[in-house]
Amino acid sequence: MARHLDLRLTMQTLLVVSNHQIPLTPESSIIAAFNQVNISILEIVRILPWVQQHQPDLIILDLEWTQVIDLQLITALRLDWLTRHIPILILANSPVSRQTSASLDYDACLTKPYSHAALEQIICSLAPLAAPQ
Repeated sequence: MARHLDLRLTMQTLLVVSNHQIPLTPESSIIAAFNQVNISILEIVRILPWVQQHQPDLIILDLEWTQVIDLQLITALRLDWLTRHIPILILANSPVSRQTSASLDYDACLTKPYSHAALEQIICSLAPLAAPQ
């Protein structure tokens, strides 16, 4: 059991912020190499303190819910000196929401539906996997 815990502590972390559980292909060896943490956008007051404390390697933000909350969250993450360096991947519902989100300070954007290969490629570019030790 301790070995399993040690492995999870050394894994890189993806924080997924969404109104629902995003299926990030658990059979993917790339995604399986990350510790995936899901926090509902409805728990907006928990997100910034969690990110400050745990420093995930990548934040994946699903823009399906409300643009106002997403804008506030991204702005708060970018203004905070503890979190501004963490890459943010936006999952946009449509080209329209992608255009709306163009003014936000994020690192990459995928429009749904997207391929799992595209998702893996962006994750690897934003949060390269550390070499096993």
